[in-house]
Amino acid sequence: MRAFLEGVAGLELRKIICQPIPARWMTFTGRTELQWTRYPFDAAAFSRIPSEPGFYCFVVGPPPSTLPQVTFPMYLGKTERTLQIRFGEYLREQHDANGRLHVRKFLQVFEGELDFMCTVFRGTHQEVVDTERALLDAMMPSYSDSGYSAEIRAGRGAWQ
Repeated sequence: MRAFLEGVAGLELRKIICQPIPARWMTFTGRTELQWTRYPFDAAAFSRIPSEPGFYCFVVGPPPSTLPQVTFPMYLGKTERTLQIRFGEYLREQHDANGRLHVRKFLQVFEGELDFMCTVFRGTHQEVVDTERALLDAMMPSYSDSGYSAEIRAGRGAWQ
């Protein structure tokens, strides 16, 4: 599925490449206790972000209103520090010329529209790696470029 949104900054198109595969969502075998909370991606939310390790996912979609709640996963990651520290790093990276280009792109193109969803997670290093891979494989976020299983990594190359 491809969603094309209005143009931003001249020729820059806000294009989200998303391939929802409900069968992948249904077979997600990660930890069932994940409790996701949604925050706006802005400095005002910083103090509300958990000071614990976990997973996070940037999403974009229409604001809560009378429209159906639909979001597109943009980027998914993990942090073994705290979610709050990682959130602050993304706030700084958003306008840092030395930041990762693919991350800066979605942070800037969708500025003011992104939400930061996160869930606290504590586990062994291997549990963190396995759960992140399962989340990536199930959601296939548009701007995440590593951490997938070999099966998904091969298929993503065909459509991205």
